[in-house]
Amino acid sequence: MSNKLALLGGKPIIDKNFDDYNTIGEEEKKAVMEVLDAGKLSDFLGSASDGFNGGKWVRAIEKSWCEYFDVKHAVSMNSATSALFAAVSAAGIGPGDEVIVPPLTMCATATAILANNAIPIFADVDYKTMNIDPESVEKNITPRTKAIFVVHLAGHPADMDPIMELAKKHNLIVLGDNAQSPGAFYKDKNVGCIEDIGVFSLNCHKTIQCGEGGIAVTNDDELAFRLRLVRNHGENCVKGFGRAELNILGFNLRMTEMEAAVGYHQLQKLGHQNKCRQELAGYLTQKLIENFDFIEPPHVQENCTHVYYLYHMYFNEEKAGIPIEVFSKAMDAEGVPLFTRWGFPIYRLPIFQNLSAAGNSGWPFKSPFYNQDISYPDGLCPMAEKSETDSIFIETMVRWPQTTSDMDLIITAINKILENKQELLSAEL
Repeated sequence: MSNKLALLGGKPIIDKNFDDYNTIGEEEKKAVMEVLDAGKLSDFLGSASDGFNGGKWVRAIEKSWCEYFDVKHAVSMNSATSALFAAVSAAGIGPGDEVIVPPLTMCATATAILANNAIPIFADVDYKTMNIDPESVEKNITPRTKAIFVVHLAGHPADMDPIMELAKKHNLIVLGDNAQSPGAFYKDKNVGCIEDIGVFSLNCHKTIQCGEGGIAVTNDDELAFRLRLVRNHGENCVKGFGRAELNILGFNLRMTEMEAAVGYHQLQKLGHQNKCRQELAGYLTQKLIENFDFIEPPHVQENCTHVYYLYHMYFNEEKAGIPIEVFSKAMDAEGVPLFTRWGFPIYRLPIFQNLSAAGNSGWPFKSPFYNQDISYPDGLCPMAEKSETDSIFIETMVRWPQTTSDMDLIITAINKILENKQELLSAEL
């Protein structure tokens, strides 16, 4: 077989479509047909009635979620983005408030804060885990701070004990974005269930999915009630629940019966999916450590479990003798789908650089409720920016139904690139 690099016209090591990934089985199909045969695709009512909490499958997935994650309340929604927005709203966060959030996250974590007219304050991350650094959080607490928004990135838990201690000390709410780490544990606790409100995702790209969908969880009765109000036209319902004094603006953020039916059965597969990811990741990590000194595999903090939504690596250009972008392109051509320069930190997005989330008004950065000077310059979070520079990821390979043989092909592809390094470096790419 020719050893010519695929990027330069040779044959790739892997000829396989890793995007061909379908966890939908007969259970989901049967449940969806049951919904269609019943003729009720949604069974919500936007009023203080029995239909306020949805239909059969919505209630089933919420009950099953509570049991699986050992949490008191689960509130399903039409997306995790909706659930993030609802979490901020339910927490009573509004104009003039600041919420501390990491800059390595999907934009919705921070825009949920803006959508509630509050100000995101970005704290730096721990370089090894890419998760929010408690020391940076503490430095960013001000009299205006209302909450800390934790993100459990790529499958690894954030360091929750010091975060919860800071919250207790300063009387802050803790919210959690657990879209990427369902089933991970921090010590002996389910990640996403330690916070006052945690949010899970059932988006089509996630470990388990129902197309779109999200779940907000909490052990607090009042927060659960508020989440349900935000989900389902709260301003039309609150008086009927004897709470006319509570001002809360609700929307239609409700999950359909078909989504809930699919999500219910997907949840039963989460343990299997995570186990496969962990076994493949463990195998690949050992192979990388044995063979290469320029790739640092995912870090796993003591007393934590990693569920590898993304297989994140740090790449040392100096040791490799290859620019990170060139390496990534060469690996992709060999059939190993890597990505880098993933578009973070999110404070570089126009909405933060332009300091306006509502037309050209400058709202909420400039308002009668917030008279602080704020900006989001480069250098704001050095470790997050360094992570952006040094990171490479595998998203679609280190998961079911791949095998350890596929992991071996990753190693083969890297060795092929090293063997052809001079040719690669001299090529005009």
